Amino acid sequence: MNGLEGNISNFSNTKDFELMASFSFQNENRFNSNLYSLSISKAFGNHNFYFRYSPGIAQNFIIKRSTTIQLPDTVANLKTEINYSEKFGTSYSYKFSSGVNLGLSLRYFEQTFREESPILFYTDSVNYISIKEEELSDNFWRGDLGFDFILNDILSISLSTINLFISKEDNSSEASRLYSLKTEKGIHASFQLKSNNKFMTKFGYEYGFDKYKAFYAGLNYSFNLAGGIITAGTLLAHDRFRQPYISSVIPSISFTKDGYTISAGGIIYALNNTSKTTESLVNDGIYSLFNNPYSTDRAFVNFNLALSFKSKQFVKFIDVSIDSDVYPTLSEIYLNKPFATGRVVNISNEIVEVRPASFINGINNELIYSPVVKILPGDTVDVSFFTTISNIEVDKRKIEQADFYLYTDKSEPDDYIQKPVLIHDKNSWDGNVFNLIYFVRKDFEFTNKYSREILNKYPRESTADVFRKIKILYDEFSHSLEYVSDPRSSTESVQFPHETIELKGGDCDDLSVCFSSMLESIGIQTAFVDYKNLGGVSHVNLLVNTELTPSELFKITNNDNKVVVRKNEKGIDQIWLPIETTVLSGFKDAWTAGADKFNSEAIEKLGLSKGTVIIIDIY
Repeated sequence: MNGLEGNISNFSNTKDFELMASFSFQNENRFNSNLYSLSISKAFGNHNFYFRYSPGIAQNFIIKRSTTIQLPDTVANLKTEINYSEKFGTSYSYKFSSGVNLGLSLRYFEQTFREESPILFYTDSVNYISIKEEELSDNFWRGDLGFDFILNDILSISLSTINLFISKEDNSSEASRLYSLKTEKGIHASFQLKSNNKFMTKFGYEYGFDKYKAFYAGLNYSFNLAGGIITAGTLLAHDRFRQPYISSVIPSISFTKDGYTISAGGIIYALNNTSKTTESLVNDGIYSLFNNPYSTDRAFVNFNLALSFKSKQFVKFIDVSIDSDVYPTLSEIYLNKPFATGRVVNISNEIVEVRPASFINGINNELIYSPVVKILPGDTVDVSFFTTISNIEVDKRKIEQADFYLYTDKSEPDDYIQKPVLIHDKNSWDGNVFNLIYFVRKDFEFTNKYSREILNKYPRESTADVFRKIKILYDEFSHSLEYVSDPRSSTESVQFPHETIELKGGDCDDLSVCFSSMLESIGIQTAFVDYKNLGGVSHVNLLVNTELTPSELFKITNNDNKVVVRKNEKGIDQIWLPIETTVLSGFKDAWTAGADKFNSEAIEKLGLSKGTVIIIDIY
């Protein structure tokens, strides 16, 4: 299909390089070489480039004019020699999808006209007439656009222009005016219809906006033989400048196997061109060097070879599904939890080890490789894609393209697919209370400095134990803050501790995160208490470790309902204080409110047993 005559859009299934050599034979060989054309096609992803050198696409005429001159020894007719040729053609196409292709082709034509004219010589002894030959050229570029639409496995349609634009050198010679190739604009349309029994019909119509009209129709049949595919068929063609109505038959046969094709064919005309005259050449002209009123029967032999510098493909994607949005601040969870899953099939006959990799634009600085997966021959498996977040400073939620690759034992990926993924901004949160720990840790440098500045304002004896530090820090933390609920939105939003301090307020998530970060940054252990609400928004507050043992309870209270005894990270029972961070009237009130809620929800209503209240340690 890489001939520009019938494939202006340059539609091709070339995976890498493809070479094609075409040889032409006819009874009266007018070409200098039997090489008709030599072409190369190269694919880069969805881009395809094509170049053709065509020494055989040519035709010449010698026209004897009515003018005769008397030479010294004979009488001669003056003549005009006309040579037409297409020197080369090139094309670029882009495959928008498996069914839509757009291409642009350029072809360079050369026309030369050699005219004989008499010239008179005078000498002292004799006067005589000789013949002078003058050569003129009239070259031009022809450009066309082509579209291909593969509607389904049965029907495909092609549309292309004829002489869409011509870039021509100015030449006002008489020979150019009379004999130049016609460049009438027009359109070419064709469709192919395939059937399940390996038959394919094809119909095409060419319509020139002035004189030129032509159509063709044909049938192909394909079958398997010797490990390859044989396709045989024929086309019947008509154009208005030849007789009879069906003016030519174009038979063909081809054999395709393992990346190469050998084909043979030809064109047989119902009548020869002996009736065509010089007057016909002037009046009707020539529209095509491949098929015109002066073309004679020809045979062709073509060799196509698909050259691939790519290694054999072992695996390929069936699809990739995005399992979750990406929250930049929750970066560590994607090391253990895949954000996407690929369905992969081993198309080889050997066991293959596949190393998946991914790249998310705006989030990753390099390819992120996931664990190796071993796939048996012909088997289909799911592979997981993990990621790391290189850039968490995302200020706006947006959709980015994620690239997915499958590597085997080669430097180039076996397969590639691209999917959109939603990237949230740095303050977005997935609603899982456990993941609030990433907001706590993010601002340790800020909260450590902030907490120490508060404690340094008090005498050393006032901050000698953990309980006093907690009380001082909460009183200072709360007196300048206000409770402000999240704006209504489709995603949860959490402030970083420095934002809560700067904005002087936040909701339960923001306040709990901020105070937890203040304590954790100076070595005081905390835990989130997640009060789940199946019918609405859950609530979060804190447990804070005083590092006091149960026997030391009297140092802070005589009411054991105000504390929780639980183990620290070393497994030692210690006293923890429930703190409701939305109560901003001071430590005493926040402690009382936190203890009341914990006793009601976690103890009396058995929330810890039922799983409606969950304690999440922050280490």
